[in-house]
Amino acid sequence: MKLAALLAAGALALAVGGPGTARVTEDPCLETGETPVQLTASDGASVYGVESGTGTTGVVLGHMYLSDHCEWTDFTHRLVAAGFRVLAIDFRGYGDSRGGAASRLDRDIAAAVARLRKDGATRVELVGASMGGAAVLVAASWIRQAVDGVVSLSGPAAYRGLDALRAVRRSHVPVRFVVGTLDPPFAADAVRLMKAAAARDKAILRLLVGSHGSSLLRQPRASAFVLRFLGR
Repeated sequence: MKLAALLAAGALALAVGGPGTARVTEDPCLETGETPVQLTASDGASVYGVESGTGTTGVVLGHMYLSDHCEWTDFTHRLVAAGFRVLAIDFRGYGDSRGGAASRLDRDIAAAVARLRKDGATRVELVGASMGGAAVLVAASWIRQAVDGVVSLSGPAAYRGLDALRAVRRSHVPVRFVVGTLDPPFAADAVRLMKAAAARDKAILRLLVGSHGSSLLRQPRASAFVLRFLGR
């Protein structure tokens, strides 16, 4: 681990000051200029995240199964360089997030949206990978004030109590789906979700690859598709 990352993460058990910030003992992904935050979801779950950038358009990033916020490091750099404010979170039960109903990952997304709005974001977009894709689709269907857009990267139609198919049928939030056609059953789920979505502004990008979730963003067409949507 690099010394700069250790110091930034507070590996010497230093507290990071300010309301809503997190006391972090070690975060190997935290970089200079980023802010660790501790959020509280509506059901009491404690949600850890890292906020980066200063733009007025905020982007919440939700990770894949058996992962955490570190999954988004490279994409966060791209977003910040493009002028976005970014908050990548650990879902409850992963990384440094704990408590709450295990299936309600959408509440963690909502807590992150509230944080970005408090910190100055006038627009908020959601991006989720795999299980995180289901979480952002569900969250987008009920968060009020409504978010401005949602992106699902290989998100399933349903995941452990999160019914993304039902959510897109009642959500009018602009939505984009990205999936590898060689990634069953997620490839079929993306098509089902796209067809079912009630949003007038919707589109799907299907790539002839087996890549899954956030790894799709290594494909130039996929990253360009997502960045163009977020920056519209």
